[in-house]
Amino acid sequence: MSQTNTLPAQVERKPLTLSDRLDQMTPEFKKALPGHITPERFVRTAQTAIALTRNIEKVRNPASLLAACTKAATDGLILDGREAALVVDYQGDVQYRPMMRGLLKLAYQSGQIKSLVVEPVREKDKFTHEPTNAKKPITHKVDHSKDRGEAYAVYAIAELMSGGIVHEVMNVGDVNAIRDRSDAYKAFKAGKIKSTPWATDWAEMARKTVFRRISKYLPSSTDRDAFHQAAERIDEEYTIDAAAEPGETPAPTQFTAPKKRGGAAAALKDVTPAKAKPQPEPEHDAETGEVFDQDGPDGNDPRFANDGPQAGDDI
Repeated sequence: MSQTNTLPAQVERKPLTLSDRLDQMTPEFKKALPGHITPERFVRTAQTAIALTRNIEKVRNPASLLAACTKAATDGLILDGREAALVVDYQGDVQYRPMMRGLLKLAYQSGQIKSLVVEPVREKDKFTHEPTNAKKPITHKVDHSKDRGEAYAVYAIAELMSGGIVHEVMNVGDVNAIRDRSDAYKAFKAGKIKSTPWATDWAEMARKTVFRRISKYLPSSTDRDAFHQAAERIDEEYTIDAAAEPGETPAPTQFTAPKKRGGAAAALKDVTPAKAKPQPEPEHDAETGEVFDQDGPDGNDPRFANDGPQAGDDI
């Protein structure tokens, strides 16, 4: 009597989407997140960000998503389109981008800063800068009832809990000198990419530039806290371009998300990029993509409770 060898039927494995893999990464994010942000909320918000991120279907390196989300978790910022956001660069990599609201939140959470203002100055504003006036080096008055004209400077001024004042002022030439060193802007000028935030949202990039400069002089609670770590990430933004289509010719020198080693990165191997799994459509601004918070208080500084969308927050 002949015997027939029966092999077990192979179960067809459905490729995991980016959203599915984020669920599996929850324990990893928990290790990086500050205590006031639950990993479940962080992952849920990141999944929503995936659904709303332009060109997310063109991601070529799924591991870059883990790197981007891990940076956000380490900084303690939610990927909600206000504190921080995900962007897809011209290489098809996912990048993490802190926004001004998130940076200001971290500055206050450092416990060393009483107030912090970062604003552009326009031609019809009343603005004075007295570097030798230690008590009031900057005066800025704005009339919102009329056109303010073109921006000609940008400044940041911080009042410290200790009572001191730190300030920084940069004119358009100062800001553009930094802009012109940006690899993305060089590629834009050369016609290699279609757009760059420096061309579409100059004022917001200028705010980040002066914020990055003043952050070097602000005190921190530790040698390397989340505030200064997030501020340093602004430099990375000058070497990527979120608005360019994946596959366009990149700049000569480009920023690539660092590769992650170990179990977390290995888990992302051979993941199929896909849009987030179906979920209730979040309430968001149709123009900016800003997601409105539906979860209530989450530990954010109460001074931001009534903040509305900021111009250029898609940076």
